[in-house]
Amino acid sequence: MSRMVPISICVLATALLGVGGSSVRAANDPAIDRGLAYLRQHTGDQQAGETALIALALIKGDVPLNDPAVVACFAKLRQRFTSSGYTPERSNGHEVYEAAVIAMALANLDAESRRADLDQVASFLIGRQKANGSWDYTSRTNGDTSISQYAVLGLWEAENGGARVPASVWDRAAQWFMSTQSASGGWRYHPDETGQPETISMTAAGVGSLLICKRQLAHYRTARSQQSALLVPLNPEGTDTRYDVKTPFNRIDQSIGGGMSWLSSSFTTAPNPIVGPSIYYGLYGIERIGALADKALLGRIDWYERGRAFIQSSQTPHGAWSSAHGEPMNTVWAILFLSRSTAKTLRRIDIKRLGAGTLLGGRGLPTDLSSMTVAGGRVVSRPMNGAVEGMLAVLEDPRAQFAESALSGLVTRYETEGPAVLRPHKERFRKLLISPDQGLRRAAAWALGRTADLDAVPPLIGALTDPDEEVVNTARLGLQLLSRKIDGLGPPSVSTPAQRQEAANRWKAWYETIRPLELNGQSDEKSDPTATSASVPVPSPATAPAAGTREPR
Repeated sequence: MSRMVPISICVLATALLGVGGSSVRAANDPAIDRGLAYLRQHTGDQQAGETALIALALIKGDVPLNDPAVVACFAKLRQRFTSSGYTPERSNGHEVYEAAVIAMALANLDAESRRADLDQVASFLIGRQKANGSWDYTSRTNGDTSISQYAVLGLWEAENGGARVPASVWDRAAQWFMSTQSASGGWRYHPDETGQPETISMTAAGVGSLLICKRQLAHYRTARSQQSALLVPLNPEGTDTRYDVKTPFNRIDQSIGGGMSWLSSSFTTAPNPIVGPSIYYGLYGIERIGALADKALLGRIDWYERGRAFIQSSQTPHGAWSSAHGEPMNTVWAILFLSRSTAKTLRRIDIKRLGAGTLLGGRGLPTDLSSMTVAGGRVVSRPMNGAVEGMLAVLEDPRAQFAESALSGLVTRYETEGPAVLRPHKERFRKLLISPDQGLRRAAAWALGRTADLDAVPPLIGALTDPDEEVVNTARLGLQLLSRKIDGLGPPSVSTPAQRQEAANRWKAWYETIRPLELNGQSDEKSDPTATSASVPVPSPATAPAAGTREPR
């Protein structure tokens, strides 16, 4: 259910997504184009919730925001907002679906300009959360997996668009999803009703919701661990960083792991009750997991290729897809899968995060504001033009201004020219890995992971023991890309120093088995995984740089 973020840091967002969520829609996908043409015909005959989902599919399918179909959808959605607040079109539980998908659509339109609407719809969803952390029909209190999934999705998009969502909402939702997981690892539509089977669509809903809850709760854990008053946490605006997360992350990880195992052993695109009423709804849930969990495989199954083959083979002659809940909605879900819609959302979130000055916060804004632009209410850097050598010179010189602009230009060059633009500068990136600026170390780890050269592995292994968690995660994902190890060898996204060292040892052992022949026998620092940022000096607090219808089931 804002496309204008001109800072060219989307490849860094891809690094954060990992291998599983790295690709987005291939240009001119005929199946998507036919599906979009079908949806254009139905923008005027749907209720608000369905209209929001159609709008979301159009945006994720790269239809311009000024396209008449997109404009018509949002004109209808704006009718739900008045000076007194948000008023849903439906009731009895269906209003949760409606509000959630409207939040998703608005956040993908232009979150900043629709901030007041996002606040209103987020407040509406928060007010409908049950005491046990779930969402459900008005007449029920135990929780509905499908409705709860959409509430989580809507609040996630709204919070990343700037709306305030209390951490307790995520905490309680995570606890409910964990409490309703079956012993086999799957989820049912109504966990309190016996006789219902676990399905792919509901298990994907459970796993995806827990992945989102963990992402949002991680902001609070990060904020509480930052002791320096000079470090600005990356929480959404207005959130209370003092919140003490009650749900142990290891329990969330165990629940996610159980669900992933269930999906790995149960995944199918063949007609089977285990899929749920609509296979397209289930596949949209699988796409979400692939992006959020950085996984290209479910077990040994390439979920995207299997799903894409099925979706392309089952498209009707008039461009739609048909299953339970009607052709328009199944067409929406099919397009959201094919376009890798969640990966696009993650890119937008991380572009905004980096554009807010959190990557090179220690360098500050330039004094000449002609190098800056404003997008979505935030000041961001224009990509620097010219040779890569000049951009690196700016990054390497602590006295130089325009560090954000230089990095933006570097990433833009990579986007257009690929790994070849980075390879000649590997030695300079290795040196940046020992910079006292954690933003520069992260940028260097990102760049080395994108060279597509195995001799970038040793410095990335060293970066796994960096004191900054963002640097560690960027290095880990770079190693996953270089090694083609989808699950990787660790460390986890939130790790202790001991876990980081153990992971570095595992990666070093792996590298010793595949080290290119020309590097064997070398003993210089370039081939020694322990000779890089394992010894990065930790800035003291005094000198640390500021980090700037019937429901689907």
